[in-house]
Amino acid sequence: MTGRGKYLMASLAVLLIAVFCLCTALAVWGRVTVRIRGPANTHAAVAPAPAGAASVPGYLVETTGIDETGTHTDRFLQEPDYVLAAFGGQLLGADRGEWGGELVFRDVGGTVHPVLKGNVRGIVKMPFGLIVLTGLNHLGSGAGAIFRVEQHRDGEVVATRKYSLRGGPNDARWTTDGDLVFSIHYVSRDGLFRRTRMQCLLLDRSGDLRRLPCLMVGG
Repeated sequence: MTGRGKYLMASLAVLLIAVFCLCTALAVWGRVTVRIRGPANTHAAVAPAPAGAASVPGYLVETTGIDETGTHTDRFLQEPDYVLAAFGGQLLGADRGEWGGELVFRDVGGTVHPVLKGNVRGIVKMPFGLIVLTGLNHLGSGAGAIFRVEQHRDGEVVATRKYSLRGGPNDARWTTDGDLVFSIHYVSRDGLFRRTRMQCLLLDRSGDLRRLPCLMVGG
C-alpha cells in the first residue's frame, strides 16, 4: 500500500472513531439530561377552589413594624401568590419580599389557620407528600428551605423543615420523570470579592434532594 493509501486509511479510521465518540456522547447526554415537563406551582390567579370551600381571594394578615413614631401594627387583606387544594381546604402562600410572607390553611368553613412564617416560593404536591418552598434573597444575602406539610389526626396542619437551602428557590418545574427541579441564587466570597452564583437542585419522587449541573436541565 502506498503512503497516500495509508494516509487515507488512517484518516478514515480517525473519522469513524470521531463519529462513534460523538454518537456515544449524544446517547449518554440524552440519558443524563433532565427533561422538563412544565411548571410545578399553581398560582392563585388560576387555581380552582375545592368543592364547598371558600373562594381563593384573600385572607387577613397582621404585621408589626417600627418607624419614627414607634411600633405599629398593620392589618390588611393578603391575596395569595400560591394556592393548592389540600386536606379538604386550601393551602395559601404569600411572598412579600423583604416584608415577609406566610403559609396558611383555610378550612372548608373559611377559617384561616397560620401554618408557617416565611416567604412562600411554591406549594407542590409530590408523590411522597405536600411540600412548601420558602426563601428570600435580599441585599446580598439569602436563605431558603423545603418544608413537608401534613395534617395531624386532630385536624391541625403543620409544616416540618425537610431541607435548608443557600438561597430562595426559583422556577420550580416538573421533569418528565415526575421529579421537581428548581434553581437558587446565592452569594459566595472569592477573596475580597462577592459573586452571585446559581445552583440547580432536584427533589426526586422519594423525597431525596441532590445538586445537578444546570446544563443538564433541558427543555
